[in-house]
Amino acid sequence: MIGIEPGQKIGDYEVIRSLGVGGLGAVYEVRHLISQRAEAMKVLLPDKLGTPEMTERFRREIQLLASLNHPNIAALHNAFYHEDRLIMIMELVPGQTLRDIGATSAIPLPRLLDYAHQTLSALVYAHNLGIVHRDIKPSNLMITAQNLLKVLDFGIAISDHSPELTGAGYLLGSLNYMSPEQIMGSKASPRSDIYSLGITLYEMATGRLPFGGSTNYEIMTAHLHQTPVPPRDLNPALSPAMSNAILRALAKDPAARFESAQEFAAALSQSQPISGGNEAITIPVQAPVAKRTTSNSMPGQSSATGSGSGIEALPLGDITKQLATYLGPIAKLIVKKLANQCTNLDQLYSEAAKQIPSDADRQKFLYSRKK
Repeated sequence: MIGIEPGQKIGDYEVIRSLGVGGLGAVYEVRHLISQRAEAMKVLLPDKLGTPEMTERFRREIQLLASLNHPNIAALHNAFYHEDRLIMIMELVPGQTLRDIGATSAIPLPRLLDYAHQTLSALVYAHNLGIVHRDIKPSNLMITAQNLLKVLDFGIAISDHSPELTGAGYLLGSLNYMSPEQIMGSKASPRSDIYSLGITLYEMATGRLPFGGSTNYEIMTAHLHQTPVPPRDLNPALSPAMSNAILRALAKDPAARFESAQEFAAALSQSQPISGGNEAITIPVQAPVAKRTTSNSMPGQSSATGSGSGIEALPLGDITKQLATYLGPIAKLIVKKLANQCTNLDQLYSEAAKQIPSDADRQKFLYSRKK
């Protein structure tokens, strides 16, 4: 079963075609041999089969989906083992992802608002069950020909009752849509999903991401420290209410965001596009900047040593540890980048201190240098 081909029989299903490959598994269209119903089959990628954490994550996804029954969430139909390989059978959702639609056609703002409400309806339901998706983004929102939205891929979702599988210093999710607290290594909450949906709506409404960069380090730093341009400045067709709702969803502090998906939906209900509401925008295709990471370390993460800077012998591990007290796991990336730019320890400490938002914390960090 390393290679799955059209026509192959797996259990009671015949493989029709490949639908795509994600960070954890591959998805195929299959047909049940008795009912003849078309369904979607998800299997772990071959290189994930020998990884206990990935197998456990896949099993968790199945169990989470089995507990969900909502019109805006792709449903689980069955799960079984075939040749010692765990198989998931799901509802086949014909259509296009929001990413594909935005890249090829204009999205009227009233329709975008409708998609937002459908997504939030799914999140209200999941959050009430203690489940956080952790990877809301345009490519995980499928739209049918009838404009019904289905949330896909609960592969990295967590629930109140599930233990955390990811160790410190590891990131899960899609970096362009990841909340600051996830980047900092804190546990995701329902407000993390609200942030990710805010990024999605900002992008779909303006044609650009609110935070960008040419490297993973720059993207993470932007999420943590950069203030986004108000979306209405980029698309005047947006009402002030919609623009403000998106900005509130993007607050750095989770406590400053909407308290719940239901509250976010209520704010968007007050939104109406300017000038009649038929304006639409075309979203340019954007090359992915950061792929999902699973059991791997942070994107771009490696040992914190300088490269050609002349400070390779300095105690970069100590600096990283001290900086992590204030910034979390991103400290390792910051020290690594600065080590390639600075020529001495004093300069490195000075530049690293600039990354700490609080003046008091900056002074504490610099004081640790003198000890």
